[in-house]
Amino acid sequence: MMGTKIAKKNDSGFAKVGDVSRRAIIGDHYVDGMLKEKNAFDHEWQEYLNNQLWGRTWARGILSHQQLSLINLSMLAGLGRMEEFELHFRIALTRTKVPLIQLREILLHIGMYCGVPIGRDAFAIARRVLKEEGIDVSRLDEVPAKKTAKKPKK
Repeated sequence: MMGTKIAKKNDSGFAKVGDVSRRAIIGDHYVDGMLKEKNAFDHEWQEYLNNQLWGRTWARGILSHQQLSLINLSMLAGLGRMEEFELHFRIALTRTKVPLIQLREILLHIGMYCGVPIGRDAFAIARRVLKEEGIDVSRLDEVPAKKTAKKPKK
């Protein structure tokens, strides 16, 4: 089962692995705020998010959290869900620590595959979030040098 974790539920129906993953990615403050607002009507929705989205997707360990962040940014931009895109850009920047150069690269791909208007919006959101988070973008993370195959000596 390639790293899949079996989720054990507590009395509330929330799997611990989902809760741990959820808090690691979006933070205690965000999770506590959502759970504070939970009521009898949406308890099932919160349980579903915790156990399926966080426990059975983010916690699987097959793709890294950085990879999942980049995938989310692409999908959200493709769907035009820019409010959620902003949340996930901030998560990628501050929680999953996607390097700036990779964030820029995914935004370039978004602009190409989703269209210039979405790309423009993605860059505008990125600039705003980078400024709000006090991130210096005057120098992007260095790109690792490509390894060249050594030629056999004669």
